Amino acid sequence: MQIGCTKKLLDYIGITPVPADMTADPVLSWSANLIQIGHRRAIVAVHDSSRCGFVLYGIKASDIKKLDSLMLEGIRACLEAEFINPELIERYMTDCGVPIYTKTASGTAVARLNKLCERAYFYARGFSSKTILQKDILPRINDDFVSDRRTGGKNYYFTYKKLAEDISRRYSMPPYRIHAAEFEVELELESVCRRRITVPLNFTFRHFHNVLQKLFCWQGYHLHDFWIEQYPDGRTKYAIVGTPREVEFEDETTRPDNKVLLSEVFPAYDHIIYNYDFGDDWIHHIKLVRIIDDYDKNHPVCTSGEGDAPPEDVGGPGGYAEMLRILDDPEDPEYESMKSWIDGMEWDKFDIGEINSDLSYLSKR
Repeated sequence: MQIGCTKKLLDYIGITPVPADMTADPVLSWSANLIQIGHRRAIVAVHDSSRCGFVLYGIKASDIKKLDSLMLEGIRACLEAEFINPELIERYMTDCGVPIYTKTASGTAVARLNKLCERAYFYARGFSSKTILQKDILPRINDDFVSDRRTGGKNYYFTYKKLAEDISRRYSMPPYRIHAAEFEVELELESVCRRRITVPLNFTFRHFHNVLQKLFCWQGYHLHDFWIEQYPDGRTKYAIVGTPREVEFEDETTRPDNKVLLSEVFPAYDHIIYNYDFGDDWIHHIKLVRIIDDYDKNHPVCTSGEGDAPPEDVGGPGGYAEMLRILDDPEDPEYESMKSWIDGMEWDKFDIGEINSDLSYLSKR
């Protein structure tokens, strides 16, 4: 595997490059640059074929002696972050071998590298000073929608999807094979409102929250939490909490939703509760149906559903029931005002095709 380096990076790492192999498979080729973010140096590396990449932040001179392992660790992290089939990852990493450092292969490679550097600057506020490889930002930095020069810029693709497709094509194997869980989710209402959904188990509960918002056509305006278990008197024994900002606290009974994977809760528990909007208290019962060991997608899929979910801010289950009663009676004195309010709301009827279209792009981002 060759890594085409800019002159700035080559000067810093003190490596005399070999000429770039212009016939090398771009699926096995990467490019890298050295940039300054604040007071820290960072190496940004991009996959020449898909334009996915990673960032090594806070690089010091003492890290250069382990640069090979850092680069390989970053490449592996890119693949793992996209839920690539583990067998594919091992075959790809074997073919990578020991990195060979060259000059950048082409102007196109430099342009793609510069684009990823721009994204690194944009997401730098999310970098951690505690680790060199910035794994947490991989889903965001690699969620780019770009034009394909091979088609004259007429076709577009998501970089993270092309990474999976390119590696899958090289080895003629399915791109994904992961553990997932099938859930039945039911909203507490007088009317029936339930969904059946399959979700990768390496999603965090923050990602799961985003999935549930899509399932029930919510807009995400309000706070939420997950109740993992309750004492007989109703007190929550273990909660996973989400807020508009990062949660600062974490103890034995309360953890932030962006720090907990679904695999840490399932299948140990087979029933949890999701509460959305602490004013209206929309209670969702989430029941584990089964664990799937060889799920072949990297995103959730809704397999069935019944009933429409209420609109935001309608006043909880009681308010929703009252809304339906009024809308069912054009003679009701509140009918016109209620209809006008509903017409101004972002309230969508259940449409499994539209939901799955949204979920296919949601991945874990």
